Parts: sequence; structure tokens; C-alpha cells
Amino acid sequence: MAIKNASDLLVYKTVPSATAQVTRVRVILSSPLSGNGNIKIINSADSSGNNVAELTTGFIANSGNALNTVIIDSLTAAGYTASAITDDGSYKYFDVTNTYAGDLTNTLSFADGTATIDEGAITVTVITSGLDAGQEPIAHSTSASISFSADLRDTTTKDSDGWQTNLTGLKSFELSTDALVDLNADLDFQEFWLDYKDLTEVTVRFAERVTGGNDRYWQGNAYVTSLSMDAGVEENATYSVSFTGTAAATTGED
Repeated sequence: MAIKNASDLLVYKTVPSATAQVTRVRVILSSPLSGNGNIKIINSADSSGNNVAELTTGFIANSGNALNTVIIDSLTAAGYTASAITDDGSYKYFDVTNTYAGDLTNTLSFADGTATIDEGAITVTVITSGLDAGQEPIAHSTSASISFSADLRDTTTKDSDGWQTNLTGLKSFELSTDALVDLNADLDFQEFWLDYKDLTEVTVRFAERVTGGNDRYWQGNAYVTSLSMDAGVEENATYSVSFTGTAAATTGED
């Protein structure tokens, strides 16, 4: 007997082609540093996706505009591409895209150099996760489910001898999962929000955790039909996402 541990069953999303990570950097405009100097950029990645432990920026005058410019210069010199700087109230932000298309181990962060970064002066958010092509598990999943249903057409007549008779109708399937929120994780709330907003058809899979052996799966194309986030006081932030299938589901082993 091989009773399956529920922790070994996950919802995966198929990534058809590798995706480069896009990261948003927000900098407060008024005095983001303790004074003039430089800062360090931690966990940038090179064109092969390898982690670069540390970059040191050039000298920075203590203003948000100067800090934005110097960070962009350092990251573009390291191979990133940067968007235009955009106003955001008392902050300005820009997005940087890594040249490597694929999953990245670490997220950009910033550390003190000869200047000290004031608390909250710089925030970092992953806008689009770097993803490898193939099956990506939904990050920090706490539950996963799949269901199949079939409609029946009532064909009962006076000749049915008091029994209801039916013919088969439409078949359908749904997948859902709950997960802990990590805004910098692969396949987190933001990814599914974009799928929902853009009405993107995705391929999802309910499967055993990948072991490299013959792992059973059920998959099909679907749309995000429900998405919610919950953030209670002093509780873990969680989210739920549901997918409704379109066309046939398939099963097999990888």
C-alpha cells in the first residue's frame, strides 16, 4: 500500500518560455541617506543568472533623484535594462529587467556603504518573476485540489419504468490552491493577478511533487476565475486562486 502524503500533491503552472525577472525599485525623494557617499547593491544577477554578491555604486549626493540615477547606472553597467523613472507621490520608481531569462535564486536588495540608507527609503518589489520554461510549482502552497464534473441530460420518459434515465453532457474541471503570500516569490499573487486581468489562458497541472521518476499528473488549459488575498492582524498573509478548465483535461506520468 502506498498512501500518498497530501504534502506531495501540488498545483503547477506551465511556463511555455523562460521569462526574465522584472524588479521595481522605489526611492524616497527627500534625504534617503544619512549623508553623501555610496551604497551597495546586493544579489544582482549576471547574464547567466548567477548571483553577483555585491556591487558598489558611485558617489551619491543625498537626494532621491541622485540615488535613482546612480542605482540605474550601476545596474545597467551590470547588464540590466531600466525603464524611465516615474513619479509616485513622495517616491520615484523605475523597473529593471535582468538579461537572463529564467528563475533567479535571490532578489535585489540594498545595503549601507559609506552612506547609511534611511529606513524605508528604498523598497524593492518583484513585478514579474524570473521563470524557467517547464512546470513551476505555486510558491508556498498550503493546500491544493482538483475536481472533475459531468453534466447529465435527463432522458426520462413514460417508458422508463419509473427510473430516471440520462445521457452524458458537458464535462469540466477545476483546480484551486491556497498559499502564503511572498510578493517576491515565483508564481505568487501578482502573477495570477496579471493572468486574471489579461484573461490569459494558462496551462495548469495537479501533480505529485517532481521526483524525476514516474510522477502522475492531471492537467489542462484554464482561466483564472477566482483570486483573493487575506491579511489579518498579526497573521500570515494568504491568498487563494481558482482555475476553471477550458477543453479537455489529460493525465499521464512524467
